[in-house]
Amino acid sequence: MDKQISAASSIGLRVATAMYQMGIDGLPRNYELVYEAYSGANPELTKEFVGIGKNKTQRALDELGRKYLPHHHEETQVAKTNDRMRSQMTTFRSLLEEEKSSLSDYGKIISEASRTFAKEGDLDKETLNRSIQQLSEATERQASRSEAMVAEASEQAAQLDGVKADIENFERMKFIDSLTGLANRRSFNKAAARIFANPELPMMCGLAYVEIDDFKRICEADSKGTGDFAVRQVGQLFQKAMQSGDLVARLDGNRFAFLINSSDEQEIMRAVERLRGAATSKPLVHPKTGRAIGNPTLSIGIVMSILAEGAGELMADAEKAMAASSREGGDRVTFYSDTEHAATTSGWMIYRP
Repeated sequence: MDKQISAASSIGLRVATAMYQMGIDGLPRNYELVYEAYSGANPELTKEFVGIGKNKTQRALDELGRKYLPHHHEETQVAKTNDRMRSQMTTFRSLLEEEKSSLSDYGKIISEASRTFAKEGDLDKETLNRSIQQLSEATERQASRSEAMVAEASEQAAQLDGVKADIENFERMKFIDSLTGLANRRSFNKAAARIFANPELPMMCGLAYVEIDDFKRICEADSKGTGDFAVRQVGQLFQKAMQSGDLVARLDGNRFAFLINSSDEQEIMRAVERLRGAATSKPLVHPKTGRAIGNPTLSIGIVMSILAEGAGELMADAEKAMAASSREGGDRVTFYSDTEHAATTSGWMIYRP
């Protein structure tokens, strides 16, 4: 069914306008911080952002960012890693110095025993036994110290492996949404920017913006945490249904995005229906009370990359189409397009720019 829908304001535009009005520098970390504050996805962040006051200094913004968006302040992680490595190297150097001193003492005992054995003539039994005893005890001590050194060296190696794993995990988690395990907004923004890396020859793909319908009711259906449970379940079902090469990301709150690598609109529509069907097929059941909340429904907006001149326009168009689906009652998909679609089915609309 074709419908002419008026454009919806993009939250991205509102954020950019707010930053300009508040005199906030257009840094990527500032944009994401203001976006998160305006989206309401994190009430504590929103509260503290407002609490800064009208004069939002860069220092105050960075303090807030370190708390809620640490991936934008990697120097903190680097500093922690440097401190840990410095401590590890200091410990290891101390071990080596101890080993060096121990070997030196052991060498002196061996030299003394060698001089004793090298003397001409017969050695008295007491001198011989004393030299053998000293050499035996020194050898046992050195063997024990060497074993300890090997154990300490192994421990140091394990600690270094731990540092490496922490760094790799930190790099990975910068692009992962902690609630759903999906890609996060930062990862999505990077992927969207790559579409137009070559403005003359952008990647052919489809972008879908997705919103869980009636989310306020779901959040109020039982106790605190129901909303997070719903978002987590839908996100996990998306993850199981997505195909290799496609990207499913959680943007914020109850909103997701699909990037589907295909220039075929019919294939894009089938992929969206597959993901939509997966997420809506399983009823929401409260994890603590076991009470059924109902099957979630989705408002979806799709746009093809060929219709946009840049990542910002592509995302804005997808958001307009998604807003159109939501205004029509939800549980539908709106295709942002300037052409007719013979294959539109029940629950699908056309948004004409």
